[in-house]
Amino acid sequence: MMSVLLLFVFPTKAPSLPEGFCTPIIAFEFIQTKTEVIEMFGSENITMRTEMARAMDLGNWLDYVYMCLYSAFLLMVSVTCARLSKNKYYYAGVVLTLVVLAADALENVQLLGITANLSTGNFDSQLRLLHMFTWIKWGGIALIFLALSPWFLKGGRFSKIIGIMGIISFILGVAAYINRSVINEIFSLSVALMFILMIIYCFTYKTDKL
Repeated sequence: MMSVLLLFVFPTKAPSLPEGFCTPIIAFEFIQTKTEVIEMFGSENITMRTEMARAMDLGNWLDYVYMCLYSAFLLMVSVTCARLSKNKYYYAGVVLTLVVLAADALENVQLLGITANLSTGNFDSQLRLLHMFTWIKWGGIALIFLALSPWFLKGGRFSKIIGIMGIISFILGVAAYINRSVINEIFSLSVALMFILMIIYCFTYKTDKL
């Protein structure tokens, strides 16, 4: 429900996006230079720039709720895998989730800082920190999927699909880090797909162990 809400809150169009991007919020998270920021929000139309910044800010404030929800989900999946398998290895997902949550929160601080300083262009420090926190978040999520993949790979057909998808998502994340491009969009879609598959799995998984 929060995912759908954010789809309506975040802007769907922008005056200009970095090459390879088609989703404004994804482009904003992976943005690298001041020129890209200025072109993305529009340097000439002040009204458009203000409206887009306001939509981004609202979405990023709501994202604090969203990050708590998806982090709780990943944490509980990791704990449940550890409990059912009696393998402490899966608690690595708990540690990674806490790191991801902190990074996501700090990422939003940088995004809000950039929009607050659009008129002055004084957001160089936010851009530097944004790159770090963004990749800790996205990279951490990809690592969680990779860490959980052994659990899914030992299951049935649907479970194996999730395990393979988790590995693919991690590979896409590495590729996106090496070469920022349309791969970043594909990577973000693979992450969204993984969450959907894992949610379905949670509702369909059955065990005799209580």
